[in-house]
Amino acid sequence: MRCLPSHVRNPQANRGATVVEFTIVAPLFFLLLFAAMEFAIAGTIRSTANNAAYEAARLIVVPGATNQEGVDEATRIMSVVGVNNLTVNVTPPVIDEDTLEVTVDIAIPYSQNAYFTPWFMGNVTIQSTCTLNTERSDGS
Repeated sequence: MRCLPSHVRNPQANRGATVVEFTIVAPLFFLLLFAAMEFAIAGTIRSTANNAAYEAARLIVVPGATNQEGVDEATRIMSVVGVNNLTVNVTPPVIDEDTLEVTVDIAIPYSQNAYFTPWFMGNVTIQSTCTLNTERSDGS
């Protein structure tokens, strides 16, 4: 006859140990899961903000474009990922024939745009800037 350890002979004896292990491991698991999701969301917002700043600057470097077109384009692109609370600044305030470059700055308060409670990045402001030279028909 074989002698089996007590935990093999009686599976019910392990039930208490399983509950204790779960109560220790589950909070850590969920903490890591939510942290990973929050950092992924922040990375998506940052990446999209970089693209939005570039696309907005690209739109307004052509002759005849206005600053409001750049603001609208950046806001449109950021709304694709659910960001609605952002600040877009275009420099210079008026684009004319003498403007050599334009700069688009985007600032996004993460706490107002997070999908979950922003535990890890609560007071972070995601910023992106793009500066492009304007296009001139005379080649200058």
